[in-house]
Amino acid sequence: GTSTFMEALAANGTTNIQTSVTGVSASKRRFIDDRRDQPFDKRLRFSVRQTESAYRYRDIVVRKQDGFTHILLSTKSSENNSLNPEVMKEVQSALNTAAADDSKLVLFSAVGSIFCCGLDFIYFIRRLTDDRKKESTKMAEAIRNFVNTFIQFKKPIIVAVNGPAIGLGASILPLCDVVWANEKAWFQTPYTTFGQSPDGCSSLTFPRIMGLAS
Repeated sequence: GTSTFMEALAANGTTNIQTSVTGVSASKRRFIDDRRDQPFDKRLRFSVRQTESAYRYRDIVVRKQDGFTHILLSTKSSENNSLNPEVMKEVQSALNTAAADDSKLVLFSAVGSIFCCGLDFIYFIRRLTDDRKKESTKMAEAIRNFVNTFIQFKKPIIVAVNGPAIGLGASILPLCDVVWANEKAWFQTPYTTFGQSPDGCSSLTFPRIMGLAS
């Protein structure tokens, strides 16, 4: 199974709603607005979905391969592989299945040129109804359960980052065991820009990995 695993890694590497969301940094805004490979990404995601016959999901693709489970972000309910409760629940479901079957490890990656743009803020803002406290509690619970699934997963998780990893898409990486990044990968945690507290345990893991100054 080692050669199949390495082939999967190699293939992965080559392959205004209001002012509350307009504070995103210039680099991220330019990346999202001016990307020229969006048609390619859509064709690629469609092709991947068409060739998968088992483990059907809406926002992820799951491949059971020789000795490991390959989970790929391929979101339909959000843009740029962003994370909303639906996406997070599917990832949790796939991880729970892999925890119980004969998979020796999990390979986590993404379809297209973006790894993960973090939380889907537009999704969350649209659901902030009159009862904001209730909706905010539900959002926090969804994120907490998602992060806990990575923390409690007992088998190795190997991540192949093939493009931008932003916010929660970056902060979950230290909760995994091995992270591979190709030359197109970059990482950003714009918590102060959005007025958010750090998520994914990054206030603990980042200082341990990069030092307090960074």
